[in-house]
Amino acid sequence: MTRNCRFELRLSKDELTDLTKKARKAKLSNAGFIRRAIRDLEVKEAPAVDVPYLLNEVRRLGYNINQILKIANAQGLVDVPQLRKALEENRRVMKEITEAYAMPEG
Repeated sequence: MTRNCRFELRLSKDELTDLTKKARKAKLSNAGFIRRAIRDLEVKEAPAVDVPYLLNEVRRLGYNINQILKIANAQGLVDVPQLRKALEENRRVMKEITEAYAMPEG
């Protein structure tokens, strides 16, 4: 998207301070924060945790559960339905994390 239209906005010192604090919390520039507000996009505070790392760990755990499920199913060693339930729960958690912290486009 080409942004070739310029707009000047005058703020008081307090307004600029508030804008800057909110933008930093969302890990956005002031301009990015304003653009999202104009488009009525939800601006979320950036998470305190490293979300990509957290997603990778949940994904890794899901992969491990899946591998155990395959072995258990082939050898009849453990309660396969319980493992399937754990894998489904893992996928649900991953989806919730992704939806909660995904930044909208814009």
